[in-house]
Parts: sequence; C-alpha cells; structure tokens
Amino acid sequence: MSLPRLNLSALTHNTAKWPLPGKALLGCALAGVVFVVGDLVYLSPSRERLLQVEAREVALKQQIAQKTGLAASLEARTQQLQRMQAKVDELLQALPGESEMPGLLEDIARLALANGLLVESVTPLDEQSQPFFHEQPVQIGVAGAYHDLAMFLTGLGGLSRIATVHDVALRRDGRLLRLDLLAKTYWHVQGGGALVQRQLFVYDSSGLRDPFQRLAVQVDPLKGRPVRTPDLARPRGVLESLAVDQFEMVGTLSRGVQVFALLRAASKVHRLAVGDYLGPNHGRVTAIHERAIELVELFPDGQGAWLERPRTLLLNINS
Repeated sequence: MSLPRLNLSALTHNTAKWPLPGKALLGCALAGVVFVVGDLVYLSPSRERLLQVEAREVALKQQIAQKTGLAASLEARTQQLQRMQAKVDELLQALPGESEMPGLLEDIARLALANGLLVESVTPLDEQSQPFFHEQPVQIGVAGAYHDLAMFLTGLGGLSRIATVHDVALRRDGRLLRLDLLAKTYWHVQGGGALVQRQLFVYDSSGLRDPFQRLAVQVDPLKGRPVRTPDLARPRGVLESLAVDQFEMVGTLSRGVQVFALLRAASKVHRLAVGDYLGPNHGRVTAIHERAIELVELFPDGQGAWLERPRTLLLNINS
C-alpha cells in the first residue's frame, strides 16, 4: 500500500476555491509559523542579551553604592592616615641615630651597683635588623635580694634611652635570688630626635613583704637552750591544737599599757597577750612588737631532756 503524494501546486490552486473560514484558518496558521520561527531565530538571542545587560546593570548599581559610601568617608580616612603617619614619624624620631650599646652597658652596671646587686653575666647578642629600625639584644644575669632586683628593673624602665625588658626569669640561687632577663636597645638608621615623654613606673618596696620569705621565720631551728620539763598535765588551750605555721599576724591591739597580738587562723582572728600559749610545742608568747611577736617553743632532745627554741611570727602586711 502506497501513500498518496502531496501535490503543492494543486493545493495552492485549489486554495482560491476554499471558503472564507478555511482561508482565515490557513492565514492564522501561516502567521503562527512565521512568529515561532522569528522568535527562535531573532528574538531569543536578543532576549538573552537583555537579561545579561539587566544583571550587569544591577551589579554596577551595587558597585556605585559601595563606592559612593567610600567616597563619603574618604576625608575621614585621609585624616586618620595622616594621624597614623604622624605617630609613626614621632616614634621613629624617638630612636637614636646609632647604637647605644656602650651606654646601655654602663647603665646596667650603674643600676646594679646602686641597688647592691652582683652582676654575674652580661652577654650582647647579634644585632637584628627590622624594616624601620635596628635592635640590639643583651642577656643579663644579676643576683641579689628581692626588693633590690625590683628596683633594678624599674631603673631599667626609667632610662632616658629606649630599652625594653623581655623573658624575665627569677629563681633562688643559694641565699640570694638570680634574675635573668633579655634587654633590647633600638636605633634608627636615618637619624634621631627628641625622646617621647612617657609615664614611668617606680617600684616602692616600703611596706611590702619579700614573697620569697616565709611569714613564720624560725630562728636557730637546730639548736636550743636546755630548760626544765614542761607541765605535761596542764590543760591545753584551743590555740595549742593548731601548728604555728597556720597562724599569721594581722595586727596589734592596745588597751592602756597592755598590748595584744592579733593572729588569724582558719578565717578567725584570735587575741593573744604575753604569756599566752600557742601551737602544739608548748609555745609561749614572750614579746609583742608592732610588726612581729616572739615566742619560745619546747622540744624533747631525744635523751629525756627538753630544749627551748625561740621563734618569730612576722606581720602579714598584705592581709
């Protein structure tokens, strides 16, 4: 079975004989085909380019808004930059134009001598170059008492030359304290200027306790003076149930000519007078001073006799 062939000439010839509705329907169909083809060929690419242009317009409007905000704050940012540049110039002018290591070594020796310290080591290290300055570190080791070392450090901070202190280490070395630190001095290669005035910290040791000394200091802990055997049948007081190391002196109280010592233990303050007992070793208060109290304790010597040893409780000024 074969399909009939489509004869376009006969179709177009017969179209003129079609009724009016058929002609109108054919015209609409042809117009639709032309519209679809034109849309696909010409309008679709233009529509895509239009969407791209609209998206670019939105991005450009956002950029304009951002740059408008930056332009509004440009003057304030310029002033801030000028202030920062002036501060940098001031700091650079505070640096000397050449190394001051000899002067720093002289200052270290002078401060150590003035505070009674023993300089054990001074070791200059390699010079280090930075973008705007040079720095010269020196390792220092000194020995002495606690407050003297603190005065030495505050003296380093108060030098006219710029010197900074780093890597501070404090440890006990026999009867003294050993202080190791790294000091650095700086200079600017393009010349110096006036030093920046700054507020200095001054260490004042008056009224401060050396933290490396115990509050209760036992005098002559090994030897003692022979005494009579204490009354072992004597009733013990409340303060004799605690070790002396658990007490700290927090002040004194005067009533007429009589002076009392105020001792604190377990968050409770006790009042003692001369002759009162303290501690489990038959300790008895013998004298009360403004900053300390003295007592004697009794210890068996292991051979049937008893020894008397003095002891001192210092005032805790931090209480």
